[in-house]
This record gives sequence, C-alpha cells and structure tokens, in this order.
Amino acid sequence: MSFSLRYPWAVIVTVMALIVGLAAGAGKLSFVSDFRVYFSADNPQLLSFEQLEQDFNKQDTLTFLLQPTSSATVLDSRALNEIAQLTQAAWKIPYARRVDSLTNYQRIQSAGDNITIDDFYRPEQASAWDMASELEYVRTQPDLLNRLVNKDGDLALIIVSLSLPDGDEKATAELVAYTRELLAETDLQHLDVQLFGTAIINLALAEAVERDMAALIPASYLLIFAGIFFLTRSLAGTVLALTLTLLSVVATFGALGWAGSLGLTTARLTPVVGVVPSMIMIIVIADCLHILATYQHGLRSGMNKIPALQQAVTSNIRPVWITSITTALGLLCLNFSESPPYRDLGNLVAFAALLAAVLSLTLFIAALRVLPQPKIQPGRALAHPGQWLSGLLLAFWQRVLQPHPRALLLGAVIVSAILAAGVSQLKFNEQWHQYYDESFAVRQALDLQNDKLNGVNFIQYRIAAQDGGSLYRSEPMQQLQQLAEHLETFAEVGFVDSLHQPLLTLNQALHDGDHHYYKIPDTDQQVAQAMLLYEMSLPFGMGLNERLNIDQTASRFTVHLFKRTSRELVAFDQALLNWAAEHTPALSIAPGSGLDMVFAQISDRNSISLFQGTLLALVLISAVMMLVLRSVRLGLISLVPNLLPALLAYGIWGYISGHVDLGLSIVACMSLGLVVDDTVHFLAKYRSARARGESTEAAIEYAFSTVGVAMIITSLVLAAGFALLLLSPFSPTWGMGGLMALTVMVALLADLILLPLLLMLLDRD
Repeated sequence: MSFSLRYPWAVIVTVMALIVGLAAGAGKLSFVSDFRVYFSADNPQLLSFEQLEQDFNKQDTLTFLLQPTSSATVLDSRALNEIAQLTQAAWKIPYARRVDSLTNYQRIQSAGDNITIDDFYRPEQASAWDMASELEYVRTQPDLLNRLVNKDGDLALIIVSLSLPDGDEKATAELVAYTRELLAETDLQHLDVQLFGTAIINLALAEAVERDMAALIPASYLLIFAGIFFLTRSLAGTVLALTLTLLSVVATFGALGWAGSLGLTTARLTPVVGVVPSMIMIIVIADCLHILATYQHGLRSGMNKIPALQQAVTSNIRPVWITSITTALGLLCLNFSESPPYRDLGNLVAFAALLAAVLSLTLFIAALRVLPQPKIQPGRALAHPGQWLSGLLLAFWQRVLQPHPRALLLGAVIVSAILAAGVSQLKFNEQWHQYYDESFAVRQALDLQNDKLNGVNFIQYRIAAQDGGSLYRSEPMQQLQQLAEHLETFAEVGFVDSLHQPLLTLNQALHDGDHHYYKIPDTDQQVAQAMLLYEMSLPFGMGLNERLNIDQTASRFTVHLFKRTSRELVAFDQALLNWAAEHTPALSIAPGSGLDMVFAQISDRNSISLFQGTLLALVLISAVMMLVLRSVRLGLISLVPNLLPALLAYGIWGYISGHVDLGLSIVACMSLGLVVDDTVHFLAKYRSARARGESTEAAIEYAFSTVGVAMIITSLVLAAGFALLLLSPFSPTWGMGGLMALTVMVALLADLILLPLLLMLLDRD
C-alpha cells in the first residue's frame, strides 16, 4: 500500500477507471417485484403451487373494489350501470384473461320448461330493477355472496384474471398504469374504486422500496455524515468516507449486472436490495474511520502527514483485511437461505466488503495523501467529542472494569442470560398483509376487503376423485359440498369457492325452482348432464377452466380466509386435511397451496437453513481469527462478542415484538458478518501490545486508547443510520433497521465491556 503514498494520482485515476467500468454494468439490471422470486426453483411448496397453476391457469389478478357513493348499496341500478361499464372496459386491460363481476355473474333461472343462464344485470334492465328483491337473491347464491358482493351490498368486486408473460418484469407496471389511466378517464359518479389483487401487491413492493431508497436512505447517509463530522471534526475524512461508500454501492451493483450478463447469476434486483446501501455503508465507514483515527493519532503525536499515513496503513492493513474477510464469510452464510433474494443480498454485500478493503487501502489513502495536512497541533488535545470520548473510555476502563473484573463478568452473564431468554418469546410468522402501513393504498384496499368481504388470505387445493375418475358424479360432488359446508362454519373463513356450487342452483332450476331440489343430483348421469348443460350455456371467456382441468378429473377448491398468520394457515390446512381424510373418502385432496401457503412454510425452513449456515460461518471466522492472531485462546474468546450480540438482540426483540418473519430471520447472519469489525480491530491492537511484552491490563488500555473511539463512533452513527429506517412505513425495512441498530449497540457493549473482562480473566501471563 506504500504505492498509494508514492504515486497517489496514479492510484486515484486507476481505481476510478475500474469503478467506472464496474458501474457500467448497472444498466444491465432489472427490478423484479413478483412474490415468486422469494422462493427457490426447487422449493416443494412452490412446485406444488406451479403445478396447480398449470392445471387451472395462473392466479394473478387485478381487482376493483367498488363502494357505492350515491346510495346504500351497489345493487342500485345507477351503480350497476357503472359496474357494467367497468366490466366491459376491464376486458381490454393488458394481459386480461377473464373478468368476473356482479353484473356478468351467470344467473340461472327457470320458467316452466325453459332454463336461462344469463348475466345478472344488463343496463337495459334498469327501469324494471327491484333492488330489494335482488339483494335477497344475492344472499341465496353461495357462489356469488362474499365472492363478488358482500351480504350488505355495500362492497362489490370486479376480478380481472391475468396471464402475465414469464420473464417480462414490466408487464405488471404496464397493466396497472393502464388501469389507473382507465379509471381517471371514466366518469364514475356513483362508485368509489380502489385497486387490489396480486398485481397491485407486487407493484406495491417495488413502490415501497423506491420510497425508502428515495427518502430514508439519503437521510440516513446525511445523519451519518453529520455524526462522523461531529465526532471527528474532519470534513475531508468524512466526505471521503461517504464518497467511498457511494462508489462502493454503484460498483457493487454494476458488478452484479456484469455477472448477470455473463450468466454467473441473475441480473435482477428485488425489494430485498433496499437494505444493501446501508450495509455497504457500515463496512466502508468502519474501515475508513479506523484508518482516519490512526492517522489523526499520529499527527497529534508530532508526525508529519506521510509518516502518519504510513503508520495508519501499517497498523490497519491487517485488521482491515481480516474484518473484510470475516465479514464476507459471515454474509456468505446467507447462501444457506431458502430464499434467492437473500442469497443475492449476502453475495452482494460480501463482494462489497472485499471491495471496501481495497478502496480504503488505496483510494482513501491516496486521497488523504494529496489533500492538505489537517491543522492539528502536536501534543495538544483536540477539543472535540472524539477526544472527550477517549478520556471517558479510559476512565471507564481504569475505574470500573479493571478493579472489579470477576463481579462485573458475573453481572454481565446474568444480564445476558435474562435478555437471551427473550428468544423463547419469538414466533416465526410470515404476514405479508402487515408489510404496509395505512399510508399505502394497497393496505387500505386489503383492509377493506378483509373487513367487508372474504378476507385477504386464501388456500387453494387440488381435489380429485379418489378412484381417478370424473368429478362429474354424484358422490364426489356431494362430498365437495359436505367439505365446503363444514368449512363455512369456521369464523376465519370468508368464502369457499367450489365446483359444486352452480350445480345446486342448476338442479333446482331443472325442477321448476322447487327448493327441495337445491341439492346435488342423486345419480351420476344427472350430474354429468346438468354440468354439461351449464358449461354449454356459459359465454365465451367465462368457462370452468379456472376450476376444472381438461379431463374433468380434478378441481381447484379455494378457501378465502380473513387475516391469518403463517402458523394459523398451516394449522388450518392440517385440520382440513385431517377432517377430509375421515369424512370425504371419495376425494383425494392435495395439501394446500398458493402463495400464502408457500410463504407460511418458508420461515421455518429458512431459519433452520440459516442456523446451519451461521454455525459454518462461526467455524470459519474463528479459524481465521486464530490464524491471524496466532492464538487459539484469542480466537475462542472472540466468539463471545461475535455471537452474543445477535442472540441478545433477538432476545430483546422477543420481549419487544415477539414476531420474526423471513426478513428478520436473516439478521443473525447479517450481523455476524458486520459485528466482527470492532472485535477484530480491538484484538489486533491488543495482540500487538502483548507481542511487545506488555501485560494484559496494559494491552487492553492500549487497545482502548487507539481504537476505542473509532469503535464508539462507528457504532453510534451506524446504529443511528439503521434506527432511522424505523421511520419507514414498510415493515421489512423498519423491522430489519430496528433489529440491526439493536444488534450494533449490543455488539458495542460486548466489545467494550465483555471482551476486556474475558481477556483479563482468560489471557493472563
């Protein structure tokens, strides 16, 4: 690294050229917001879900939630006219495959020997429309009530089923933009419209991340800039550290783009990457601040700029590389995650950690070399918070830690045990509907549907006849009805969508409206004839292919539920399967599927995988520490302040929240890769002093005096930067920010209190 001091301009030009070359790859990236990207291609629940979609079409939807504004019910003819208008216009939405609404619901009626199956409402019926009687009719139709309109008639749906092209990431944004423009151009005087469905949910993910990256991340950078400058009073060093952070971010994302173009990975960005800039900032600033602190220490001791920089490089080159390697090892354990976006996150930040080491030891040093020497008078204490912190830290060591190591260690163990016990309060639950706060339109829409209609969670089942034959038979249909009616008794069930439902009304119509025939026909032949008649009467685009496969041997059976946690969904699914095995022997029912169920299963699987990855990372990091510090004892001691912060942070989180989802489950791996920095720098300085023959106490005091302030500065400003993410309205962002801030502060306390105590008691002469 002396090359950076001798030829600084050559280093600056060369490194900047390399960064520009890497950054050019960013143009090859694309953003993906589809929920499916969170799952590996071999995820068993995802495979089951995709098989279900192959049999019965995809489940992607765009939904219009319609509320009346000029009357108490959407069954007012004026509101129905506008619903019919929107229904007709919805067929023109890009990628629309089918449109279901209250107005085009296929009403089955009989008059003598004639049976008609026609739209529920047409505008030409307005003059003779009887709103009260029609509301009573709606309440008698099991495949209409709570599916397309609620029992009070004050909320109706238009459901647009979509066939989105695979691999076209712009399709969702395109169709939503078209729909919003359609609504803006449509004169609706009797309806209030909100948009929902999987298309809106997917797009909301991207919009939430964009909002965070546009506001909170720049704010966190500004906060950290102010904090570093306030504590170091070095404008040049602060600006350089943040400049290196920005360069590292663009170079890292550019490298991902180049890797994707070479087929080494997928050049895609997911909502998870919103946290990457903050994590890169931690690594870069930690490296730069340790170098800057040593540089300033040399100037205060009477050195000129070049010798002070040379000392900063010499004393920090090994710790910087150790922290970068151990950080990368910790983050690479995210490759054990069940979710590809989190594996990408680990690989991105691991690359950034190594890049940060290179930039801090080349570009940062070269830039300090060409800048004017700071005006620091040798031997004079600087009147700024950093110097005040140094004195306070040494006083804390001399008057608190050093005199009472055993008592303090016992107290630390007791406090740690109490805090760690909070881990038992944690529950792994995935609740995507809680991702957004009330400021998001998608949250307002999902709350409306959940409160007034059929809920926002759903589980889909592939149901076939046990003997492999057609479902168009009396016994399978009767048992479908039996299963649906059993589920409708559950308070958490909002609606059950089953193939048998139109058959009930059709059989009644075939018997001149006699309510005694509102049942499944008694013979297989009657069932087959009735269903054939129904299928032939449906208009184009409104067939049964959403519910029935081509050879009529399997059906999609959907249960809509009000807001449930992932554990509640899994328990409901198991209870349904157990009940069906006993009461519906003619049916073969596959375990529940759908994105809700895929998410419900992944948290536990992900936690187990990450636990294995964390153990491996611990072994590798410990081996590196032992090798570099040339001490098995110090390597083992380092495990405590490296492992304990995540455990205690999760314990505190257990007392505060008790909820851990997919995003929070990775914090242990993330923090393991990040909290090792301070431990490495502290032990490197301690080991250096011990190698000179100093006592344990003297070596600890030397470590406090040389890196203590840098440890406090980096931890405080970075914890503040993460804590700022608590202001995000998007729960994955604020949850991860809060837990990371907590982990950083616990790690600081572990390095300042627990690590010195362990060294005093376990590393005696």
